[in-house]
Amino acid sequence: MTAIEKLFSFEGKVIIITGAAGAIGSAAGHLFASLGANVVISDLNGEGAIKVAAEIEKESGKKTLGIKTDATDEADLENLVKTTIDKFGKISGLINNVGWGANTPIWESNAEKMVKSYLLNTVGSYNLTKLCMPYLEKEPNASVVFSGSMVGVSPSPEFIEYSTAKAGLMNMVRSMAVVSGPSVRFNTVLIGSVDNGDSTLAAGYTPEMLKALSDMFVMKRRGAPIEIAYGMMFLMSDAAQWITGIDLRIDGGGTYKSKMPTKKD
Repeated sequence: MTAIEKLFSFEGKVIIITGAAGAIGSAAGHLFASLGANVVISDLNGEGAIKVAAEIEKESGKKTLGIKTDATDEADLENLVKTTIDKFGKISGLINNVGWGANTPIWESNAEKMVKSYLLNTVGSYNLTKLCMPYLEKEPNASVVFSGSMVGVSPSPEFIEYSTAKAGLMNMVRSMAVVSGPSVRFNTVLIGSVDNGDSTLAAGYTPEMLKALSDMFVMKRRGAPIEIAYGMMFLMSDAAQWITGIDLRIDGGGTYKSKMPTKKD
């Protein structure tokens, strides 16, 4: 094994990934398994989780677990951790990838919707991380990565519930990082617009909105799920062992629109 291969080897590690039946989570599962990890595929869609886990195990030859988990149900989270320990005996890393938010204009939300979004996008990640900490603290270069969003760092009145929850998530991660170094590292990937298939349309985006958004990106396209997974892998690797408490932007360079007047024909 070369020096660079060793830096990005996950042989002998056990990684839990939530929201892993979806596009980004499943891409991360395939990637980590290809690099030697045993992966736990957790998702509210139990059938999807089991299917993805079976595909990963067949492809990589690594033992893989698929399990249904409601990220807002503490008993489900406890079962996820217990089942992982029973099967693999340890937890080396955690990817808190669960997150979703519908298009809700700023003055059309209410307390119930705001709290529900916070429970899904922020509190669930807190609860699972807390449950994993006793095991993470025993592992070398233990790492937790959270799926953040660019809407959490920019004005996003069209997604007020989701953007507010993601903003809270980011500061929570920083707090976890400062009290957990050097035993466990905590980082966030700030995700731009990614092609998640039907779930993108379900969140309220129209094809016209997505085309306009793609045209505004510096890279002139939306991201692919595997491109987010690459960032997650880097942050969990030995190459990043002195990195904690950061927000890694993976957003195609962000959006840009010239402020100069354009010529009229």
